[in-house]
Amino acid sequence: MQISLLEIENFRGIRRGEVHFREHTVLVGPNNSGKTTVVEALALVLGRDRLVRSLTEHDFFGSDPAAADRIKIVATVTGFEPEDFTVHTDWFRDGRGVPFWYDSENGDVLPEKTRDGQKLACQIIFAARFDRDTLEVDTARFFNDGEDVDVFAEESYVAVPAKLIRDLGFFLIPANRSWDRMLSFSSELFRRVIRSTGGLPAQTILDERDNLRQPQPGLEEDERLKPVVDQVNEEITRLFGKSTPLRLRLTATDSAGVLESVIPHFQTGDGTPVPSKREGSGLVSLQSLFLLLHFGQKRIEEGESFFMALEEPELHLPPPVQRRVLSRLQALSTQTIVSTHSPLIAAYCEASSLLIVRNTGGTLDARPMLASPLQQEATNAARRLFQINRVETATAMMGEYVMVPEGRYDFDWLTLLLRVAEMDRADAGPCLFGVRVGVVPTHDAKVRETCEVLAKAHPGIVALVDGDAAGLQYADALDEEGAGAIKVLRWPDGWTIEDFIGWIVDADSAAVIAKLDDDLDPPPGDRQTLIARLKSGEREQNGMKGDGVAYEIIANALSERPLCRTRAREALHAISEACAGADTNYFAGEARAAGQIPRLVFTP
Repeated sequence: MQISLLEIENFRGIRRGEVHFREHTVLVGPNNSGKTTVVEALALVLGRDRLVRSLTEHDFFGSDPAAADRIKIVATVTGFEPEDFTVHTDWFRDGRGVPFWYDSENGDVLPEKTRDGQKLACQIIFAARFDRDTLEVDTARFFNDGEDVDVFAEESYVAVPAKLIRDLGFFLIPANRSWDRMLSFSSELFRRVIRSTGGLPAQTILDERDNLRQPQPGLEEDERLKPVVDQVNEEITRLFGKSTPLRLRLTATDSAGVLESVIPHFQTGDGTPVPSKREGSGLVSLQSLFLLLHFGQKRIEEGESFFMALEEPELHLPPPVQRRVLSRLQALSTQTIVSTHSPLIAAYCEASSLLIVRNTGGTLDARPMLASPLQQEATNAARRLFQINRVETATAMMGEYVMVPEGRYDFDWLTLLLRVAEMDRADAGPCLFGVRVGVVPTHDAKVRETCEVLAKAHPGIVALVDGDAAGLQYADALDEEGAGAIKVLRWPDGWTIEDFIGWIVDADSAAVIAKLDDDLDPPPGDRQTLIARLKSGEREQNGMKGDGVAYEIIANALSERPLCRTRAREALHAISEACAGADTNYFAGEARAAGQIPRLVFTP
């Protein structure tokens, strides 16, 4: 079984929103965009009771729910085989759910099947209200019967049996996890794995319990402890008139106490095994994930459903392992839902399975980076954007704004200048470019095409073009309907990105050129020559356009000069402010006709 659609109302920071899931989905987006809220909403509606914590009024949108306010989470479950609801009597009959049909092409949920390709579905609802008299949160989980009623007022609904929740096989691995507890009997997951493979080792536990009850010798017999224990026993006998000897044991000597006291240890080399709390989190997290994989494999082999939500797997796993673990999870799961800030993990999945999550005033927006997988006729620009440069594209799409520069070399320079700017003093002033703006590597000057395709997944697309004739043509094309950009930034008349670099060099030109004369061969000698060589791709004429090594040398020279670092920081910060619509002395608006998007010109 799978979750195809999740609808959320009034939960945490989400007033309203819906998420359509693929077989394997990765959620990316800025902080506070709603990724964790989506995952925890899944846990509320599909998870076992022990999987989620108790709710408070802070879990309602706005944190001050009125008597009539409700949290409502609706999960559309699909994956019924065969797609005949009369066969699945555990789900569809009197006293259970009613059949719906999910249309994966447009995301609609229908009461009747209208065409081939629509999937049989059952809807489960989780609802909650805050009782202002008892100051408690009442909850209910029930089947959707198509009637939009307040279950707390009507008190008439069909609850979802715990068995069906277990049959769904949903598991959540939260980001704030305590890995060291997952390989012990205090972990519900561990207990479920043990039960699935033959049950608890009961006799072994009872034998260990008996050994602990009568240890030889007992701790209280130690020569350093015995005088203290004897004194306590004498006082007890004197007070109560009978002997109740004190005994010291390592656990509560019932079977539950023994189980709770089991702590995983790991041995490296020939040394003494070390408790998991003392081990690096990477080793423990991997062991715990492998435990989950084992459990999932057992469920799949037995024809049961197993799908999971995994928050930020990059927290405890090194980059080379992240993708391998994700691949293994996907191979053994009917469905995976992952939230991440890691471009490597985001780029592992197909672009059509990567959801860009945003939250605007409580309205959740979750769109696939690419509406459908690339077709054979896809252009080279699209192939590079979503295949070769998928990591860079995924990184950019996590920003509040996505900048589409005119070419790949603009991307390279902006990336290097951000590194220069971030080396400036921490108290020198803000530079929110790297925080708010992601830059994609545009290829073949396909500015309009890139803006158009990215705008389908991200609402904050901003183009950056040159101040020459070609740049103005690209800018004009973005005025066309459906072009995707919300505004255009451009360099001054006649400028390209190389002139912008020369302007930063000019903040401390003599020192920078002297440094470059030592590090570049042949030496540029002056700023004008440097700019001319940066614009030229003729290597036999000492051109440096696209020369990554030369770019690094120039960026290093800029980073050593405080005046250049400050100029780079202020300029990049101004670009981020211009993207956000804030006033800045570095950009001036052009006069535009009605219906044309804003165009701002850099003013050095």
